Amino acid sequence: MTSRDYSEYERQRAEMHEVNWRLAATLVNIRSRYCRYRFCRRAQCCSGPMQPSEHQKGMVRAQKEIGLSGTACADLPMCMANAPPELYNHVRGISERIAEQRRKDLKECEPWKLLELVRQDLRRQHRELASHLTSPARQPTSGADTGGEDR
Repeated sequence: MTSRDYSEYERQRAEMHEVNWRLAATLVNIRSRYCRYRFCRRAQCCSGPMQPSEHQKGMVRAQKEIGLSGTACADLPMCMANAPPELYNHVRGISERIAEQRRKDLKECEPWKLLELVRQDLRRQHRELASHLTSPARQPTSGADTGGEDR
């Protein structure tokens, strides 16, 4: 197996690309159960192999035009490599937002710490949504009917 010869910039770019896509795939594909890779679902984070994808064809071409090898952004997580265009575009948007936040506010944050912060936020949102689905204590929404008589 030959090792890839990346320049320092391409190595950093490939690293950021992989982390951003894995975080986005974790947020979207694990929760929606789109990812069929059993290990990812059990670990609750994207950890499957990165594979070349036709979706990244334009990105590879753009990198080659500016003199880079194009391999830094050619791969996507396995569940995204052959994803339908609608899902790919949705996850790509999330990946771009994650990249933007990591450049601005979360420069020092490790990727998996960021994932944990996102998971905590998702749990908080889920609890808020679920709390509206249940009735308050001692005020059941179903039960014995009063018979409908007016007195």
